[in-house]
Amino acid sequence: MNKFFYGRLAFGNLKKNGSLYLPYILAAIGTSAMYYIMGAIVHDEGVNKMPGSMDMKMILGLGCGVIGIFAVIFLFYTNSFLMKRRKKEFGLFNILGMEKRHIGKMMFWEILFVAGISILCGIIAGVVLNKLVVLVLLRLVNLEVPFGFMVSWDSIVSTVILFCCIFGATLVYNLFQVRKAKPIELLQSASHGEKEPKTRWFLAVLGIVSLGIGYAIAIFVEDPVSVLLLFFLAVILVMLGTYCLFTAGSIAVLKILRRNKSYYYKTSHFTSVSGLIYRMKQNAVGLSNICILSTMVLVMVSGTISLYMGVESTMARRYPKDINLSGYSLQTESKKILNEVALQAAADVGIDVEELSYYTSLSFTAYKEGENLNLVDPSDNLFPKGEICVTQWITMEEYERLGGRHEDLSEDEVLSFTMHGDKGDQMYHLAGRTFQVKEHLAKLHLTDMGEEILYDVYFLVIKDEKVRQEVYELQASVYGEDASQVMYKLAMDVTGGEEKEIACGTRIKQLLEEQKALGHEDVAGTRLDIRVERKNGFMIFCGGFLFLGIFLGFVFLMATTLIIYYKQVSEGYEDKARFEIMQKVGMSKKEVRASIRSQILKVFFLPLVMACIHLIVAFPMMNRLILLFGMQDMPLFVTCTVGTVGVFAFIYAIVYGITARSYYKIVG
Repeated sequence: MNKFFYGRLAFGNLKKNGSLYLPYILAAIGTSAMYYIMGAIVHDEGVNKMPGSMDMKMILGLGCGVIGIFAVIFLFYTNSFLMKRRKKEFGLFNILGMEKRHIGKMMFWEILFVAGISILCGIIAGVVLNKLVVLVLLRLVNLEVPFGFMVSWDSIVSTVILFCCIFGATLVYNLFQVRKAKPIELLQSASHGEKEPKTRWFLAVLGIVSLGIGYAIAIFVEDPVSVLLLFFLAVILVMLGTYCLFTAGSIAVLKILRRNKSYYYKTSHFTSVSGLIYRMKQNAVGLSNICILSTMVLVMVSGTISLYMGVESTMARRYPKDINLSGYSLQTESKKILNEVALQAAADVGIDVEELSYYTSLSFTAYKEGENLNLVDPSDNLFPKGEICVTQWITMEEYERLGGRHEDLSEDEVLSFTMHGDKGDQMYHLAGRTFQVKEHLAKLHLTDMGEEILYDVYFLVIKDEKVRQEVYELQASVYGEDASQVMYKLAMDVTGGEEKEIACGTRIKQLLEEQKALGHEDVAGTRLDIRVERKNGFMIFCGGFLFLGIFLGFVFLMATTLIIYYKQVSEGYEDKARFEIMQKVGMSKKEVRASIRSQILKVFFLPLVMACIHLIVAFPMMNRLILLFGMQDMPLFVTCTVGTVGVFAFIYAIVYGITARSYYKIVG
């Protein structure tokens, strides 16, 4: 026998099954190209030299790992559709005299052709598109695009190794499937029907409970830090609930529809409902995957777009002034020097100070239980009583300077301003000391009020520095070395635009170094934040996340499209004979098409509806998660989410229309 016989036979088989293998090869090419591109950006020396490259590298490295894991799962899953259609062909070869070892040789050549084309074309596409993708990424983060063309050999090697392993493992799995099956089983596998599945109440209840707990975490857990810790638990529970409900719940719903005689005994409904009941067990996994992938696309894209679009408002809240200085435990002389440094720097670069504000505050965390502000050492109590909050203490003198009216306070009285917390408290108990609330303030002008957004915040105005020192000693007695220090904060708005702001900040750094040389170490240790510089850094961070969200969203959308396509093809081949029988017993072509339309609508739009439900329930959790990044613009988040759902639904409908044509063509 000619040594190239199996190669030619394999090539002929791939050509004959082109409608099945072409989408699979295209998906493999796309996945390998994206894996190469992500790895190439991570190893790009030009990108690594840019500002914020460490954050960018971390984000894209995470994306590279996600694509690698996804490629393994996705290509294995889609391979199962191919094997299902090919088993009959392999059985026929076996019956005609070809031994299973010969079939194995043919399968080896097939996978060799598929892997070679996929990896080679994927790397070529990745190399060609890499510069365009880098251009998009750097435009998103407002950085200049470096000149030159680079080929990342490290990324090529890792891509070849990963996808060779995937295709090698796929070959081993396929050989095992053929080897363990008898020829008659292979021959009948494509037409093997499902027995009517029983309604598995345990799975249905498990699905409802899992989904309920996941939904409860998303809706009722309000602390953003706790949400971050519980996020992956909620994701796992929702995924488990989705699989269980699609497997058991869908069958229960279909059987309920079958009991509804006025609905069931209609031509279009009768054939679709009866057919779905018998095949829902195998449909459930595919539909669940479509639902979960759709949800992932919606969550990632809407969240990252919101973060990116909200950079300006986030920075305005985090840094209300152009230039912000803060230092710990500064004495009166040091505060005066810091004020002089800020004003001198503005004068040196030729800009005016439009507004200057400064104050001293003591800020520390407590656990609020009713009117008690409990101080708990974390090393002593892992589960303290009360809800964590932040307390911030300023004196009446500073409150007046910030625009408040004078109030005569005793040492046991406070004025209270609350953000996100209880607004009706009459007193506060702190480590044995009681403070009566003389008045609840309607507003308070502090330059950093936008910083503390994760917890309830209580701003307390006290009589004088003596009382604040007592409060400091109370919290220091509990927190010890971890006790908060009194902080001095200075903030100012200046004229001249962003370049002048940066120049002023640079001059402040120089003047602080001069103060260090003069022996003012506390002044030299002051932290400087220039809003425009922080905004640029945050833009790189959010732009990297947006790029990753869109990139992964496209990968998952591609996977969703391919799964839908293969399901349509599989359903078409399985329904072809059934609808031919229906036409022979009197069903018209019009009625057949109506039945097909009813079945497809039920099957392929159910995951989209379920994905939208998941997104709606996850919205509160997503909102709290993006609070961790300082994004508080709820209307913007809603707009981005609704827009993402609309665009995705439109693309989903187009995919449905294209793949439905394949189904109609097969069924005839």
